[in-house]
Amino acid sequence: MKTLSFKLTTSRTVKAALGRGLANIPAEFPALFGAADKICLVTGSDAPPSLRARALALFPEGKSPHAYFWLPPSESAKTLEQAGRLCSFLFDRGFSRNSLVIAAGGGAVTDLAGFAASIYMRGIAWVSVPTTFLAQIDAGLGGKTAVNLAGAKNIAGTFHQPALAVCDTAFLDSLPHAELRSGAGELVKYAMIGPAALAAVIKKNLSKTLAGDKSALTGCVSACAAYKLKLVATDERDERGVREALNFGHTAGHAFEAMSGGKLPHGDAVARGIRFALIASRETGILKRADFLKLDALVEALRLKPAAVRRDFRHFLSLVSRDKKARGADNRFVLIAGPGRLCPAENLDAPLLKKAFEGALK
Repeated sequence: MKTLSFKLTTSRTVKAALGRGLANIPAEFPALFGAADKICLVTGSDAPPSLRARALALFPEGKSPHAYFWLPPSESAKTLEQAGRLCSFLFDRGFSRNSLVIAAGGGAVTDLAGFAASIYMRGIAWVSVPTTFLAQIDAGLGGKTAVNLAGAKNIAGTFHQPALAVCDTAFLDSLPHAELRSGAGELVKYAMIGPAALAAVIKKNLSKTLAGDKSALTGCVSACAAYKLKLVATDERDERGVREALNFGHTAGHAFEAMSGGKLPHGDAVARGIRFALIASRETGILKRADFLKLDALVEALRLKPAAVRRDFRHFLSLVSRDKKARGADNRFVLIAGPGRLCPAENLDAPLLKKAFEGALK
């Protein structure tokens, strides 16, 4: 097990445990778990028995039994109603400000449970335990918690860092290859935005990761999680522009996801959002054609299936204008001038956006 500790700009400390086949996390972090008067384990109602068994191996029950709360599957969990249900559940069972919430699941579970933890009694401690590839390298890390509103992703949310993030790649053993391929959309993002050493790790392990190689998965998860947590520590609340690099591919990706009516997995949507950003970067002249071809080859390696997205460009423009990252502009995207060189761009004109839109969904 690899343990990391990051001091945030708010002087709080976030810890992480990374590795494979981890066990008895409370014994490794006695201060956090020993101070908790009650513990609630939150996961999805569709979680397979193997996930629940692995979660119990990580967090064996101590002197008092855990409470268990089951969320609806996937994005249907991310609503204000479900957050209210979880808060009521905690209140009815006497949870206090000294209690602890453990969220074990995909990004929807960690988003919802972290959000509820942030508002229950004005904030209680929580532990993020991402159990999908996508969540372990991105969605389950960083302290952004949120629910969806009116079909738009993550509109109601808070910044509430987990006291501990636990990424155990043994959770990934039961995932179908389609899930790994979807999560690899975020992996490709890190290869483009991160330092050369991180990009080298990802490129070396990409094909093995897509095939489910356990060593490759563990190497990529550890490298990406460490990079994201280090980045977040320097810009916890996304106020200095450092953390904005993590949004590469996400503005268009979130729009594609919404336009698919839930049929397009988040990782696939991000991969297409990355291709959108690459085309837009090329068309604005900031990304040279040679660099475009090298970066786009990483997206090609994912062998994306045809996107089940309505080709409604006006709807797309409406969604990106309402994106929380637009900051009052008609549109705002993170573009790329080369590996590791990101630059935001606002108010791109419609013809350029349409060309990128059509190219991303071909």
